[in-house]
Amino acid sequence: MEPLGGVIQPTLREIDDLIASYCPKGSPEYTKITGMSLALLRSSPLLRSLPPAALRRVLKFARWREFPAGMDVFTKYDQASHLFIIGRGRVKIFSASAGKKRKTFAYLGVGKFFGEMALLEGRERSASAQAVEDTQLLLIHKRDFKAMLLEDSKLAVTLLHVLSDRLRRANEEIEGLMFRNVLGRVSKTLITLAEQSGKRWRGGMLIGGKFTHQELADLVGTTREPLSRALAALRRADLVEVRHGQLFLRDPRKMRDLVGDGAPV
Repeated sequence: MEPLGGVIQPTLREIDDLIASYCPKGSPEYTKITGMSLALLRSSPLLRSLPPAALRRVLKFARWREFPAGMDVFTKYDQASHLFIIGRGRVKIFSASAGKKRKTFAYLGVGKFFGEMALLEGRERSASAQAVEDTQLLLIHKRDFKAMLLEDSKLAVTLLHVLSDRLRRANEEIEGLMFRNVLGRVSKTLITLAEQSGKRWRGGMLIGGKFTHQELADLVGTTREPLSRALAALRRADLVEVRHGQLFLRDPRKMRDLVGDGAPV
């Protein structure tokens, strides 16, 4: 069984029953509050294709759990028992070697989900997950998750799309490690972050969230010193700057040319 930490919260169904004890079902107050719960479920790319009736079924078995910053959600080689959806906060997915080297695969924010691969394979966790900041996660047990997949083909197709995208990104990262120098890998990582969480601003892309040099180095698969040199080179080339602690890509197209990736940002 997966050794889950964090503070256990009531299921969404228990919350719903508590609301009903104060606000009669069918009242405007009840409709407003329960509508907010459903809206939260719909914010997840995984669940947004489900009809309202299916989302209400999720309310019956999903459970919230709180994880303070720095706490592991699970570690590599744990037996998998749950799928996780982020309701608040941020989570990093990473792997660490015996020599204390780390490779971060992704930083995930609100609405994103993780932990599905081990459930589908019936195997132990292939990476670790840790709360980067105080985080609230929605937990769905593997038996309920598998039942959902069998009942709703749209959910299964959505999951296939996500898994396909992650496989493509893994292939691109392997290619980068083989054929790109650190400057090219840093550029590619910044482009990927802009695609995932960036917003257009003043002709460029402002990357969402703030990253330390160590966090970026773990994403790139290098150490802080080469990362700092690469960022300095990109700043000198007028391609990257820091705005209020966030990375701003001044010319994403030119950066794509730098890594040999011509797709538009």
